[in-house]
Amino acid sequence: MKKIIFLGILSLFLVYSCKTTIDRSSQRQLIGTWNLDKVTYSDNFVKVKAFDEYDAQCLKNSTWYFVSNNNTGNFTLPGGNDCPSYTQKFTWYIDPQGMLGLKLINEGERARKVTTGTIYQVQNISDTEFNLNQVISGVKITYHFSQLSKGKLK
Repeated sequence: MKKIIFLGILSLFLVYSCKTTIDRSSQRQLIGTWNLDKVTYSDNFVKVKAFDEYDAQCLKNSTWYFVSNNNTGNFTLPGGNDCPSYTQKFTWYIDPQGMLGLKLINEGERARKVTTGTIYQVQNISDTEFNLNQVISGVKITYHFSQLSKGKLK
């Protein structure tokens, strides 16, 4: 009986120690709707694909909605200039080191079944703006966001 109790406690410890730690205060700051105002590069002569799908500049003027109580959200691309126009669902979290993890969720998929995602460094987070940084092929990309509303846009 002691072995069963010990194994139960050990398995609980392992489950909780392997779980992603989340920075709830930073996540609460992202609640609401944001506009991605601009995308800047450390090297202007390079084209970089966001999410391995399209030019990172296609994200400019996109609208992002973050829900922190269930770590979901979506972004809507405006389209134009050879860029698609659509809405993409995602799950997200911010860890204590200030890294934002983002997994794109396609129609019919469950978040726990998606095993790939993108990691960004969160910087300059405030109630009105924040930046996400990413390095792809040695090029630093910075996504500049400004808040549109604390709730969802209608």
